[in-house]
Amino acid sequence: MNNVPVNEIQRFSFDNTNVRGERVLLSSAYQEIIKRQQYPLSIEKLLGEFVAAIALLRDIVKIDGILSIQAKGNGFLSALMTECDENQNLRGIAQWDQAQPVPETISLKEILAGGHLVITISPRNGQRYQGIVEIVGDSLAECLEQYFYQSEQLPSRVWLASDGSQCGGLFLQRLPAEQAKEGDEDAWSRFTQLAATVKEEELLGLETEELLHRLYHEEEVRLYDIKPMQFGCSCSRQRTLDAILSLGTEEVRQLLIEQGSIQADCQFCAEKYEFKEEELLGKLGDQAQTH
Repeated sequence: MNNVPVNEIQRFSFDNTNVRGERVLLSSAYQEIIKRQQYPLSIEKLLGEFVAAIALLRDIVKIDGILSIQAKGNGFLSALMTECDENQNLRGIAQWDQAQPVPETISLKEILAGGHLVITISPRNGQRYQGIVEIVGDSLAECLEQYFYQSEQLPSRVWLASDGSQCGGLFLQRLPAEQAKEGDEDAWSRFTQLAATVKEEELLGLETEELLHRLYHEEEVRLYDIKPMQFGCSCSRQRTLDAILSLGTEEVRQLLIEQGSIQADCQFCAEKYEFKEEELLGKLGDQAQTH
């Protein structure tokens, strides 16, 4: 693969079987996320897996809105969250205790011992839904497999990789049996066994068509349209102002007395917003006067 940034997801299926898949590969979109903070490499890699995971999940869960994966821990890593909207805009963040040593390799099970993942579906119109996923195995991929089985009752396999420069993922899912052709009952077992041979350098270094040819050159693979993905933050000046105003007149009034203006930084994209006294007073009305 050349050095041209690749930020895309592509669906595929195997003709005359009940197996479908997705492959995502992200370079500059992922780099835009991790450059916002000075992350240790092991956290960059874990965050990359979460970014690839939310990209895969977002393309499978069809909603007009935002999908997120969030994890919270009691160790050095306190929180990790990634989001993707219907326009394939990705963002993510990790929070950790910089006073504690960060291991070179991170086991999800160890840092989230007794914890869980929260997958949130937030449609633009409609009710918000949250799914709780127990930490199983040592990897995010295993947790996602558990989630798909619980939520869709469909066997699924996930492979994720990240090296601090790129992140990628491969997803396979077995659909209801009536979609399989007669005489190919072992398709699922065959496809997953072949996918399990994929190496990290292949998952991160090969274009989708080349990767699938290497894994499934004896199979009939159908590729669908490529969807571009990119970094994109949903923060805005208006949304930040609304959040400040939601604190209430007295709280805003006290902050203005102490600081003269109110500043807010977006944790995801590091955008800085500053709101002057006159702007806030105009929104709050006369009862927010500071003098």
